[in-house]
Amino acid sequence: MTVAVNSMRVAPEWREIGAADVAAVHELHLAATQKVGRPDLIRPESRAFFEKMVSGAGRIVGLFDDEGLLAYGVLQWDLSIEEDPYGPLGLDRSASLAKLAGTSVRPAAWGCGLHSQLIAWRIEAARSLGFRHLYSTSAPGNHRSWTNLIGEGFGICALKEQYGGHLRFLLTRTVDEPVRQARSGEWCAVEAIGRQRQLLGAGHQGVAWRKAKGAHEIFYAPRH
Repeated sequence: MTVAVNSMRVAPEWREIGAADVAAVHELHLAATQKVGRPDLIRPESRAFFEKMVSGAGRIVGLFDDEGLLAYGVLQWDLSIEEDPYGPLGLDRSASLAKLAGTSVRPAAWGCGLHSQLIAWRIEAARSLGFRHLYSTSAPGNHRSWTNLIGEGFGICALKEQYGGHLRFLLTRTVDEPVRQARSGEWCAVEAIGRQRQLLGAGHQGVAWRKAKGAHEIFYAPRH
């Protein structure tokens, strides 16, 4: 795989993040969040969070080039340090569940498709580790995040306040089967929070997205 960055083509190397890489992961996380400048869209993480992930609470994959860490993605399975996801997901606590718990890409490489690749890698990693269910959270205003998750087979199943009262979509899929597309349903503007809550409360899920007249819309369909 090659990635175009700053008009140059490089051949990045994928490898699992270890304790020696945690400082670089946290530094990239801070660079990306500061570039966005919206803590309501991307939750700032502490270095301690990443240290927990490489110490047995999860796994982090990193993509390195000649400038250092280009991107990373977190797969988390110790969910005790998170808000309880089982109820909103409709899962029993015995369910085999892991979380796609954050991704950052060097700002100069935004738009190269790395976020989607990191989602796909973590789905495969979860499969190899024996997990059946996956979930992730994304702010409605973080279009790059939730559109890529939907593109990789996730569906929006809830809309709730998390991380200090900030709105978050809750997205989920099984490891072996992506959320299915549907013909019948309703397109809803992402800004129409009240209507989305009505649709979700009526048993619909967000399964597709589009841009209409410059605005993002989500297609809500009944769950099968």
